[in-house]
Amino acid sequence: MKARLGQLGGRQKVLRITVAILTMTLCSCGYHIGGLKPAELQNVHTMSVGVFSNNTLEPRAGAMVSSAVAEEIQIEGTYGLVKSNKADVRIEGEVRSISFLQLRSSYTDTYESMEVGLRLVVDYRIVESGTNRVLRSSSATAVSSLFNMGNQQSARANALSYAARLVARDICSSVSNG
Repeated sequence: MKARLGQLGGRQKVLRITVAILTMTLCSCGYHIGGLKPAELQNVHTMSVGVFSNNTLEPRAGAMVSSAVAEEIQIEGTYGLVKSNKADVRIEGEVRSISFLQLRSSYTDTYESMEVGLRLVVDYRIVESGTNRVLRSSSATAVSSLFNMGNQQSARANALSYAARLVARDICSSVSNG
């Protein structure tokens, strides 16, 4: 009886190992490490990020978006971030608009906003360094929120910084993964 249980245990081990190997093999089908570059960016290995122009009344919005895009490219890692004279392409763009909308009002006064949404719209383009040919052009939008209490200036700055990071993530994802 003991010999039979020992054989069953050996069979179970072999069965478990076989199932594990099959599972790993089947689950990895079609996956690979790294981004899927868009067709027009297949031969691009390095990028530079120019300072985005600012068409809004919010000070430093263009610089905030530029630094967020550069940071996101470094984090993502599909392209190397280099100076503009050594880059294959450059990302340039403009902060088109920043608008505010009421998300939540006071229960005693509907004109008083308790929570405000900040909507950031950025146009960007990927330009080939040697020829100045536009390889890709698009826009990105992000919404963040702030509460209408306390220091409004720092709340708006924090909401804009967060929206800039969201836009940068969207731009980088589009450039790296198509």
